[in-house]
Amino acid sequence: MKIFLLCIFLILCGTSVWAKDKHYYIGIIETAWNYASDHAEKKLISVDTEHSNIYLQNGPNRIGSVYKKAVYLQYTDENFRTVIEKPVWLGFLGPIIKAETGDKVYVHLKNFASRPYTFHAHGLTYYKEHEGAIYPDNTTDLQKADDKVQPGEQCLYILHANPEQGPGEEDSNCVTRIYHSHIDAPKDIASGLIGPLIHCKKDSLDEEKEKNIDKEFVVMFSVVDENLSWYLEENIKTYCSEPEKVEQDNEDFQESNRMYSVNGYAFGSLPGLSMCAEDRVKWYLFGMGNEIDVHAAFFHGQVLTSKNYRVDTINLFPATLFDAFMVAQNPGQWMLSCQNLNHLKAGLQAFFWVQDCKKSSSEDNIHGKNVRHYYIAAEEVIWNYAPSGIDAFTKENLRAPGSASEAFFEQGPTRIGGSYKKLVYREYTDASFSNQKERGPEEEHLGILGPVIAAEVGDTIRVTFHNKAAHPLSIEPIGVRVDKNNEGTYYSPTGSGPPPSGSHVAPKGTFTYEWTVPKEVGPTYKDPVCLAKMYYSGSTKDIFTGLIGPMKICRNGSLLANGRLKNVDKEFYLFPTVFDENESLLLDDNIKMFTTAPDQVDKENEDFQESNKMHSMNGFMYGNQPGLSMCQGDSVMWYLFSAGNEVDIHGIYFSGNTYLSRGERRDTANLFPQTSLSLFMQPDTAGTFDVECLTTDHYTGGMKQKYTVSQCGQRSEDLYLYLGERTYYIAAVEVEWDYSPSRKWEKELHHLQEQNLSNAFLDKEEFYIGSKYKKVVYRQFTDSTFQVPVERKGEEEHLGILGPQLHADVGDKVNIIFKNMATRPYSIHAHGVKTESSTVTPTAPGETRTYIWKIPERSGAGMGDSPCIPWVYYSTVDRVKDLFSGLIGPLIVCRKHYLKVSNPIKKLEFSLLFLVFDENESWYLDDNIKTYSDHPEKVDKANEEFMESNKMHAINGRMFGNLQGLTMHVGNEVDLHSVHFHGHSFQYQHRGIYTSDVFDLFPGTYQTLEMTPKTPGIWLLHCHVTDHIHAGMETTYTVLPNEEIKSG
Repeated sequence: MKIFLLCIFLILCGTSVWAKDKHYYIGIIETAWNYASDHAEKKLISVDTEHSNIYLQNGPNRIGSVYKKAVYLQYTDENFRTVIEKPVWLGFLGPIIKAETGDKVYVHLKNFASRPYTFHAHGLTYYKEHEGAIYPDNTTDLQKADDKVQPGEQCLYILHANPEQGPGEEDSNCVTRIYHSHIDAPKDIASGLIGPLIHCKKDSLDEEKEKNIDKEFVVMFSVVDENLSWYLEENIKTYCSEPEKVEQDNEDFQESNRMYSVNGYAFGSLPGLSMCAEDRVKWYLFGMGNEIDVHAAFFHGQVLTSKNYRVDTINLFPATLFDAFMVAQNPGQWMLSCQNLNHLKAGLQAFFWVQDCKKSSSEDNIHGKNVRHYYIAAEEVIWNYAPSGIDAFTKENLRAPGSASEAFFEQGPTRIGGSYKKLVYREYTDASFSNQKERGPEEEHLGILGPVIAAEVGDTIRVTFHNKAAHPLSIEPIGVRVDKNNEGTYYSPTGSGPPPSGSHVAPKGTFTYEWTVPKEVGPTYKDPVCLAKMYYSGSTKDIFTGLIGPMKICRNGSLLANGRLKNVDKEFYLFPTVFDENESLLLDDNIKMFTTAPDQVDKENEDFQESNKMHSMNGFMYGNQPGLSMCQGDSVMWYLFSAGNEVDIHGIYFSGNTYLSRGERRDTANLFPQTSLSLFMQPDTAGTFDVECLTTDHYTGGMKQKYTVSQCGQRSEDLYLYLGERTYYIAAVEVEWDYSPSRKWEKELHHLQEQNLSNAFLDKEEFYIGSKYKKVVYRQFTDSTFQVPVERKGEEEHLGILGPQLHADVGDKVNIIFKNMATRPYSIHAHGVKTESSTVTPTAPGETRTYIWKIPERSGAGMGDSPCIPWVYYSTVDRVKDLFSGLIGPLIVCRKHYLKVSNPIKKLEFSLLFLVFDENESWYLDDNIKTYSDHPEKVDKANEEFMESNKMHAINGRMFGNLQGLTMHVGNEVDLHSVHFHGHSFQYQHRGIYTSDVFDLFPGTYQTLEMTPKTPGIWLLHCHVTDHIHAGMETTYTVLPNEEIKSG
């Protein structure tokens, strides 16, 4: 999946104290690890048992469930003879290392393994000689000894739990960090060397346990890729019965070695997650791995609090660090699963036991009080994803030859087209299910979704469900209190016992669910008035078939009698997803009904499968969604939610307006499987605007709609007073761009790692293009003659391929005098700003045009933001091809007079764009093949290896340490507009101050981070996604000692 746009904005500042000494004796040993001990294949969700053999069964060319791994163990002392037993639920994770702010941690590492490894900590301060990570950083001798601990050798790592690395003001008392080996970090971690590190506020521990916490658990969600393990060859020889028959490049073999696991246990076999009802439980969660590692950790039957927000699903990505708190409720055996539906089928699930220990209940009994009764049926419909047959953006027929939409809407011998038989939830007036409730204009936009279920804190929700379909179905709610009989899904840790009747409602059957909304599941003081939630049928295939609907859980007294939110003019519910019709319960019916030669259909054919992946919002594609209309000045609530698998990473962009979410001003909302958001918008400009997903495959695939803002009697002129005015002269210029001008850093890295690797992205073997490409970039000029470019100063060197870093304050009007010096039409458009028109006019080659960006209050920081927030500008003629051709830059908007009054010190500023530039999508691909390929006549543009070689994993357009200019001094105040930073942590605002050293970036993400450079040295800055590290998305930043400030 292509990432559309990742941009981030960061700030750097300081203090340090330490006291108590703590010693950990850690050994690295090699062991045989079983991902599925205790007959895990029996511990499955009932419908998904057939998947277990793919991963667990060994054979002639399959390894099975047992692999040789390297793991960290803890010992009692420096003799390394007696192992300290760890909790069984830690699996293959290393021992928990804990420190309070002020502590000094000594890690005595001994390597008992057969190859070199290290110990590298996140979230603690260390000097270069204790970093435990090997890369070109100009260190030698003693400062290099920590970077590679040979077999049989020992190394001491000294780590400081400094305040600036510890929990932020609004963080919980103890926060999640990790440690791992870092010679080749992806391979070391895949081999097993990863463990938890918990950094706590001072005086928050009592005998190594967090005060006021009864139980604590650490869980890592990861698709452990054994294909990357250092021991792959050995595992093939040991566990495959005919190892000579193994083809390591075979896709099925590789998939069999991807172990979808929690702490190294798959298919529900993780032992030991046990607690009492009413226990106060702390969960430390993190993800590790690759692009496939898009996890939605869902705690069935429970609701948690994280960062003072109410959650039941926690999204985890490579090196995401999370902690969450819950009071355990509802005795029984509950599932902790990844709601990425592909992962769920592949075994990424565990079970936790809530036991009845006879503790008194902390929750009020509200069963049967304030009942809201809904009558909902599941029924078959023929659903058309685009009823008009027209792309509202291009005005073309959706089946037009060569159009992006043709692949999805073509109907023929082996193609289904744009209409499918689906199952949907629909509301009825009473239990007779004879009178379906008609949807009014306010509900027209719901489309395929079921009815809105609305409730307040203190309510009981009663849903009488009638199944009019031909398959057993259910309703499973997210975000309310349920017991086992009313959960709406079935799984059995013991593999025995009949399913609860509410989990499998038979065709023509009826079941009444009862769920409650105690205050413990309702909005916290930080949450919006209403939490966006969802409900669906409890099987992976049911969601793809269409059975999903919106739910909102609101504060007491906030709803009108009809369930609408008080003091709001409009409410909209959006469900962006890739409906994978290949996974539908009704696929065979659809083939028979809509293809003209159903017997010729090959369901495994990739093109057929792609044609059935419907990139939609509420079941509509390419601007066909009706009902998204509002008035200028309306108070509008948008409730967004999603479900699906790893392709369902969404950046939902609202053009023309901004919104507030959790106190932050944004225009792009990130959604992942089983996440939801509540957004508040007050549109201030009349016109027709876009709401679309910025993930490129989704955007081109049709996940885009139109919303209309009408004047409705409002005055059309802009009454906001813009007192400041700024003018920038920007041109689009075509250049030769080298992603890797020097191969020195890359080659030294591979030398240090003792690996001799070719580089598919940079080498020009055969017909590949190499590191140089023709691109188009934004560059600044001194005046309207566009004769003299503005030279970039030293502090701007890091911008690389980015356009100039533009600045504005709230209350400014920004004039962009844009000249197109390129050979095709381009434009310049910024997120977050106000413009006179909802359309951006292209500028033809050779022409000059003025674009006016207004910066009203709604373009500046929200109350939960840092004082300055980043937006991005780019060309929108073809936003996918224009971006990948090179046109992108940062716009920094600050609160009025912030830099002059609040912060008179001049700061450094750094803007970092983490982007996989897909040169296959560039306008200049053919030019680049002719110019840079040694054998252009041999190039097949559809060849997978050629296409992969053109995906350039870059930071500001540079790869493998080639980004220059990230230099700062100890103690400087530095504005870093930027993902794991070695050596330092940073702070970020999220209606409060939080600390981390890893920040997640997704399509359309921009974030201001604050960092304190304290420790001199050259430090690594990189993306923590496995493939991105190996592909070169890493560079270094330099922290100079204090004394150099005086001379500089």
